[in-house]
Amino acid sequence: MRSTFGKLALVCGAATAAFALATAPAMAASPTNWVIGPNSPESFTATSSNVVLSINGIDMTCTYSDAGGTLQSATGNPAAVGSIDPVHFGRSGEPCTSFLGAVDTVANTPWTLNVTDYDAGSGVSQGYISGVNARVTVATCAFTVTGTAHGTYTNSTGDLAIAANPTELTVSDPTAGCSGVVAAGDHPSFNGDYFAVVSGTSTHPTIVGS
Repeated sequence: MRSTFGKLALVCGAATAAFALATAPAMAASPTNWVIGPNSPESFTATSSNVVLSINGIDMTCTYSDAGGTLQSATGNPAAVGSIDPVHFGRSGEPCTSFLGAVDTVANTPWTLNVTDYDAGSGVSQGYISGVNARVTVATCAFTVTGTAHGTYTNSTGDLAIAANPTELTVSDPTAGCSGVVAAGDHPSFNGDYFAVVSGTSTHPTIVGS
């Protein structure tokens, strides 16, 4: 009798486990097929009215920044779906500023837009920009910023929202004028919203992952 109950318990346990596995929600696979719309390749332009590079309590703010480049469909994860070239910070009559004075930033491009995840419900892709490289000059201080910058892209608005945390970007090659202000190895943050359109139109390019 004890053996019969034992066998019955094993059968019931196995059946319960099988049912649990069958009814458990499947883990969503990471997208590996990325389609650019409305066409691929697609050239784009993007502008921002609020870009901030912060380092050691110093905010360097740009009320104007623009970028351009090309988007193309791709496969893989992460997948390189865009090349960003050029990138400008500030413009004539509207320079980037800080409490130390005007800020001049020269971007060394191209930078690469990579995607890693996609939410079909919201049309939002997650990813990062790699190959970030820029020379920043403020007053007598000049330094280089390199690394990556994570962010999201929203299809409905064309918003490329960049929010690089202080571990992604690194300072190198500071001049003597940076002493006590910025040092090699410092990690700045970088935040900004760039609104992209297909070149020569008001249409937002789209990125769809599956």
